[in-house]
Amino acid sequence: MPEVPDNKDWKCLNVTVSDKESGAVIEYKIHFYRKTNGWYDEVRYDSHEIKKGRKTRAPHLHLKLATPFKDSASGDAELRRIIDTVLPRIKEITR
Repeated sequence: MPEVPDNKDWKCLNVTVSDKESGAVIEYKIHFYRKTNGWYDEVRYDSHEIKKGRKTRAPHLHLKLATPFKDSASGDAELRRIIDTVLPRIKEITR
């Protein structure tokens, strides 16, 4: 039987910075995380990044998932499969 997606083990930290006058969100960080065997899996949206000590608007997605240690060749092949199969789906979802 296929696994059903489940997010019950994930914790969420949702941080926003709002304009004092208008109340509009001007910066955000939405961070989901869970601990698995001493390692943290993370999925996070950030609205800004810091370059040379300055924040610049650059919405982006971070994804960090625990995996077993891999040698260079198998890791390369796995990342290529992720780029070919998973990345297009993530891009479609995050539009």
